[in-house]
Amino acid sequence: MKFVLETGLNILIHSYDVANVTLTGIHADHPDVKSGLIDEWDADNHLGIIRKSISLRTDGTIKEWEPQTKEDLQSEHFVSFTNDEPEILLLGTGQQLQFPSQDCLAVLQKQNVGYEVMDTAAACRTFNVLAAEGRDVILAMLMIEAK
Repeated sequence: MKFVLETGLNILIHSYDVANVTLTGIHADHPDVKSGLIDEWDADNHLGIIRKSISLRTDGTIKEWEPQTKEDLQSEHFVSFTNDEPEILLLGTGQQLQFPSQDCLAVLQKQNVGYEVMDTAAACRTFNVLAAEGRDVILAMLMIEAK
């Protein structure tokens, strides 16, 4: 187990489970509190619960991500990440590690965007570590589904 200091400057993954991810650092002025992207918000603890696929950047940007399963992944789902130019893209593929098609990954490779594919739980943990290091990272995650 690795502990990560929460500085309050970034949004981090607080916890993850089947069908939801809880983010910490969600304050009342965050634009997604009222946008519908955050399914539940705990104002006292600054937690937001999300129950759909999202992308999360270490600067606190949260975006809904269209694909909900690995089978939904298409190359066009990766184009916006090349425009954002992160240091690395972490792709969480649900409960198990599942590689997307080579067409999807080729979009990232052509634009020299580094990426790592892992199950969503591992991607969440890795995001927190890299965010704590001050790295510019995007986490694109498919929700963990019950088997």
